Amino acid sequence: MAVGLQEARSDSPAEPPGPASARFSTLPPRKPKAPPWAKACIALGAVLLVLAAGTLTAAYGVTYRYESKLKRTDILGDLSDKQSTYTEGPLNFLILGSDDRKNDPSFAASEGLRSDTIMLAHVDKTLTKTYIVSIPRDSYVDIPASDDGKWQGGKDKINAAYNFGGPALTAKTVQQLTNVTLNGAFILDFSSVRKLVSIVGGVTVCIPFSMSSIHTERKWKKGCNFLTPDASQDFMRQRKTVPGGDFGRMQNQQRVILAVAKKMTSRGVITDPKKLDKLLSTVAESVTVDENLNLPDLALGLKNVRPDNLRCTTLPFLTDDLQTPAGSSVELDPVKGEELYAAMRDDTMDAYMAANPPSNTGQAGACS
Repeated sequence: MAVGLQEARSDSPAEPPGPASARFSTLPPRKPKAPPWAKACIALGAVLLVLAAGTLTAAYGVTYRYESKLKRTDILGDLSDKQSTYTEGPLNFLILGSDDRKNDPSFAASEGLRSDTIMLAHVDKTLTKTYIVSIPRDSYVDIPASDDGKWQGGKDKINAAYNFGGPALTAKTVQQLTNVTLNGAFILDFSSVRKLVSIVGGVTVCIPFSMSSIHTERKWKKGCNFLTPDASQDFMRQRKTVPGGDFGRMQNQQRVILAVAKKMTSRGVITDPKKLDKLLSTVAESVTVDENLNLPDLALGLKNVRPDNLRCTTLPFLTDDLQTPAGSSVELDPVKGEELYAAMRDDTMDAYMAANPPSNTGQAGACS
């Protein structure tokens, strides 16, 4: 799930006008339309990550061609609301993301496997609006004991839960922190975003500052920048040269993801059978879902979700420099945090966002 979030803009250029005679006399053969499920699922996947990063785009097709590529595991256990249909809201989903950097020298000093991205996606009662709540990975929280007994429980950075007990312990930690009922969960290989950027032919993102990469010689100017697949991955990894550090990085990830989402749902992708197949295959191979999640039902229930109805915020915090045994951490604001959790539980996120504009939270706004 960053400071100064702006309203989303489409990256797709307008179709150039031409003489009327040319348009009517030389019309190319009409391309077959993508099936309705594809449009619904691509939009849905674009919202729930690509945030679950394109996760659900394969929902209906997954039963056939893409089923063998999709991975399932028990993430939620008894935390999940075992509903049989997703046609009634509100709904809440846990999204975990990790960037595979085993070959990155700067990543070699890291201890254990940790989740780089932790988000909650709240879909409102009407099943048309989605709110993405990012949880700072360095948030200092209570982490329950792991099932194997190797972690006895205690306080640490929230992304350590993945190392202590995998996605299941991360889910327990988030549920204990927020008391929000979870209807499903996804684990995203965040490096797959690079593949998605490649499929859609690159994306344009606009930033309110200049920044550079500590891993390469790339620089990005204040304003709009076109990102190739390699540049997009490099861009999303940066935090040391980004205002706000981890919070700035979360916003940049949102910018790339929404740009991909808009390109994914554009006519040039969804009406191109080869691109569509690559897209569905990529997201199916890049996502692990909770074993109880029914993707076809979910896609049907959320067919009206659109990227333009996506809003983002981050858990309110008091400081991002809390000194702890785990190192410098983020101290969450318990009072304002409970207001946000209650808004998710009560499906009043519209009112919460109106009462907590960017000037108050520093984090709320459109996912751009």
